[in-house]
Order: sequence, then C-alpha cells, then structure tokens
Amino acid sequence: MYSIDLSAPISALDLYRDESSHPVWMEPVYDIIRDWSDESRDSFPVKTSGSTGTPKLILHSRAAMTASAHKTCDFFGLEKGDALLLPLPAATIGGKMMIVRAMVRGLRLICVEPKSDPLNELFYDKEIKLASFTPMQMITMIDHPESVKKLSHITQILLGGGEVSDVLKKKLQSLPSAVYESYGMTETISHIALKKLNGENKSDTFTLLDGIEIQTDDRGCLVITAPHLSAESIVTNDIVNIINDRQFKWLGRYDNVINSGGVKISAEEVERKLRPYISEHFFIIGTPHETVGQQVTLVMESKEIDKNTEAALSEIFAKHLDKYEKPRSIIAIEKFVYTESGKVNKVETTKRRLEI
Repeated sequence: MYSIDLSAPISALDLYRDESSHPVWMEPVYDIIRDWSDESRDSFPVKTSGSTGTPKLILHSRAAMTASAHKTCDFFGLEKGDALLLPLPAATIGGKMMIVRAMVRGLRLICVEPKSDPLNELFYDKEIKLASFTPMQMITMIDHPESVKKLSHITQILLGGGEVSDVLKKKLQSLPSAVYESYGMTETISHIALKKLNGENKSDTFTLLDGIEIQTDDRGCLVITAPHLSAESIVTNDIVNIINDRQFKWLGRYDNVINSGGVKISAEEVERKLRPYISEHFFIIGTPHETVGQQVTLVMESKEIDKNTEAALSEIFAKHLDKYEKPRSIIAIEKFVYTESGKVNKVETTKRRLEI
C-alpha cells in the first residue's frame, strides 16, 4: 500500500524519482502525477480498453479532464484532504481519472496493487471517502469476510469497466457503503452517468451528471452532448431507452445485436438471463450460419463441454430463454482473453478460437 498526500505541494513528491523504492505497478501512478504536474502539457493520451474492437489512443485536454474530475468530486462531496482509494491499473481511463481527481482536489491517494482482491494489501484505519473497483474485483471481495470488513469502511464505492450482474447486486445490499454503477468510456473521460445499486434511492436507471445532455440516433444508440468534455457530440454504439432528460436504461451494444433470420437478438439481454444459472465465465455472440445468417452461440471458459453439461445447459435454455434467444451452438475455450481492466475481450477471444 502507498499513501500519497496530494494536498501537499507537488515538490514534496520526490519519492517517485527513486525507482527502487516502489514496485513496478506503482510506476504508472508516479508517471501520471509527474506528467500532470508539468503545466506546459495541455493534452494527455489514454488507450481504449479494446473490449469491443482494436485498442486506440485518444488525446484528452487538461481542461476537459479537470472539468470531468470536478463533476465527480462534486457529486461524491470530495474535499481537500479526503482519502481516495486506487485499486485499478493507472493506465486505464478509470485509474488515470482517480489520480487526476486527487490532483485537482488535493486529496490523499491510497494506492494498492490492482488485482482480483486488492484489499489484501490495504492497511489504512481512517475513512476512505471514495474507491473505484471493477465488478470482477467486487465479485471476489464480496465473498471474503476480511475484505468485506475493509469495504465497510469505504463511504462510497464506484463500480466501472463492466456490467454489474444481478447476483452481485443482491450481495451488495448488505454493504453499508453507498455503491454506484458507472456509465462511461474512454471517449467520455470516465463516467457521465451513475446508478445507485443499494440502500436508499437505489435505481435501475442511470442518472446523468450535471451539464450532460443525451438523445438517440436512428439506430437507437446513445448520443452524448457534453460541452465541457468535447466540442462535438459523442456518438456511441450503446442501445438505450431514454426515460427522461436525466435518466436512461442501458440495453446493450449495437455491434452485439445478432441478426438471426431477420430476428434481432441482444447478446447482452441473453447474457443477463443466463448469468444466474451458469457459474463459469461465458458470453454470447453471433456466429455464421448457412440458413439464417447468424446463429446465437454460447462461448464458455472451459476446457471442454461434455454431454452432461450440454444437457444441463439445454434445460436452462428451455426454462429461461425465448425461442429465438436459445443458443444453437456451444463453444468451449479453455482461457478467455481479458483486457487490462478485467473485461473479457470478446473480439480477441473469438478470433483466436474461431478464426473470424
């Protein structure tokens, strides 16, 4: 664990110069602090996760990142000297923006190694005002009693980098911390909307941060207008249902819609229905089919699928899926490809196995 007081003058942070004094995973943290402290720099590169396509570098301006940081700090009531926990890789947009928030608000940044249960290395007996985790990390921590104790001392928790399953949502109800799911991406400089998952005022819809406007295009995909982030509207591939001018529901990715014989099926909706009944990691994709064009396919992280497993899965499909949602094919892949933030890289995983 490393504690950095960013309310102090930046000249007090000479420790980052001594590379032998910290592990490799801390190096990007100090690099970002050093780069941000260079006031001659007006823009900063961030790499997209690559979970839905080829990773690419995006340049964000200092002004836009600062504005985004202040909006998050305002929402969570962060004030100078408050403690912020960073358990994410610093190179991702989620990790980088936690550091920027600490810099612009003068917060204490508590860093732990980004791994499946990062709280193993947390030894901090004071209040942590905000921590950000991936859903995968939270799934691991919520089943470890010692980690749950440490989670209970975090006032507010932000979950980002992947969809939060219904099973995890149920487990979060016992936490005293206020837990929020975030909606955002590298292009929007972290989140532009939040959904409270537990306690009072919990919701099943995302609520926009101040200064954000939304609409949908002719595909039904979200279009974001945020002058403090970008002079141009940000067009996404996320299919949404807009409830009102402040709230929306996320339905799935446009590029994950499977067209099977003219019937359009949301891969994410099928995944949501199956998740409570399949313990292994899995995802749904469309694979080529001679007659219907695309068929619904279940891809499981498993060495093989035996007959007993196939029979059990068929029974699950029959009970919980509509006629056109039922997978016609099941594929076993021994090891999925994951992004740095812990999301399954469906593109690379399927490319390696199916050569498509």
